[in-house]
Amino acid sequence: MQLIVRVFAVAALLVAGRAHVAARQGAADTKAAAPQSSAAGSLAQVTERAAIVPRADHHQHIVGPRATIPWPPLAPAANLPPELSRVVAERNRITGTRELGDLYTETAQVLDVQAEGQPWVRGPEAIRRLVASQDPASRFVPQSFAAGDTVAYVTGVAVLGGGPEMRANVVFGLRKDGRGVWRIETEQATLIPPPPFAVPLTADQLIRDMDETGIERAAVLSVAYFFASPSRSWPGDEYANVRAENDWVAAQVARHPDRLVAFCGVSPIRDYAEREVRRCAGELKMKGLKLHFRSSRVDVLNPEHLEKVRRVFRVANELGLAVVAHTNVRPYGREQAEVFLKELLPAAPDVVVQIAHLWGGNEFAPAALGVFADAVAAKDPRTKNLYFDLTEVEAAAAVSSDPAETMREIARLIRRIGLGRILYGSDAAATPDSPPTSLRWARLRRALPLTNEELRVVAGNVAPYMR
Repeated sequence: MQLIVRVFAVAALLVAGRAHVAARQGAADTKAAAPQSSAAGSLAQVTERAAIVPRADHHQHIVGPRATIPWPPLAPAANLPPELSRVVAERNRITGTRELGDLYTETAQVLDVQAEGQPWVRGPEAIRRLVASQDPASRFVPQSFAAGDTVAYVTGVAVLGGGPEMRANVVFGLRKDGRGVWRIETEQATLIPPPPFAVPLTADQLIRDMDETGIERAAVLSVAYFFASPSRSWPGDEYANVRAENDWVAAQVARHPDRLVAFCGVSPIRDYAEREVRRCAGELKMKGLKLHFRSSRVDVLNPEHLEKVRRVFRVANELGLAVVAHTNVRPYGREQAEVFLKELLPAAPDVVVQIAHLWGGNEFAPAALGVFADAVAAKDPRTKNLYFDLTEVEAAAAVSSDPAETMREIARLIRRIGLGRILYGSDAAATPDSPPTSLRWARLRRALPLTNEELRVVAGNVAPYMR
């Protein structure tokens, strides 16, 4: 079980990795933004673009303790032969000590991902120091093995001690010595990325991220709709969990009332939806409502679903709550966007309705975005309070067949909608090594082919619910 890395060391590596990525991103941003004229003009253009910072983030999340997503259960431990089981048990026993005994061969090498330059540790004393530095609460769980006459391997997962749970894939290469005893010849591990939202994300963390970017205010969208998703089971009563998450978001946002605005989260097709929306507006004083059609498995072509969602829109309008809607479902395109335009927007004519992720979320959906853009361009009265946020649009474009052309099409549709309706959004940092908002903005700034003047307009936009 090599490299039972202390969690604090892992965090340091992740921070360093962020800084390295940010530096590389800055260089790429400079290269992409530079015009093809003179060197002086190029520098001036790049400097001007780099100075553009959004005033507000219109799509952020924090995550309370009940909404965290734990690591999945480990696969059952493999039933190792006794001689291999001895090696694993001994490796677990010596973790955090200076005891090696005869567990390693004289030529053993261990991969240390914390080391600079040469990551392989060789020699008994160096291996002893490494093993002693590892947290004794860590453990290795074997999950497969193979053994020949003199060579064997054991693979599995190390659960790392010392803080929030971290895991690593581990491989032991074993060699049988002249006495017929299996010993470790090689040992290596790779960290496994944690699941999204494995630990709570707090308002204080969000404020630090905003300060790093230079963002003044943010809309905090509760993820209480998680608990109605059929893709995951949660302990406890569903509605009790929804209430607790919305309560937690409201309390967190109240710590920074001059910087943050709280949005309620709920599945619009649950029987408790209207009751919870009214509670969020009255008891919790929330300013908006976040609906996630895909997570809630909303089908707007289903008359029963459509009527339930329409009722929630009416309640939001009655209470003066802005609505942020992640509308993308499967399938999603022109038909779904037309239903949204014709059936749902008229139910909330007096409040801001914000289409999340520009077209509704997930995969780029030009047909759906085209419906909205055409309606806005035609001055359809149903769109008078319709806005769009730019959350993760460059990430969606990056997985298309032609990312550059996709971003050009997005820019064309943004211009058709009108720059004044386009809001910046970044989304939550789902894992400790997720890109910070500063890097997300830099990526969007680089990829979106708007002029500096156009980008400055978008960055300066602040939705009515935050003014």
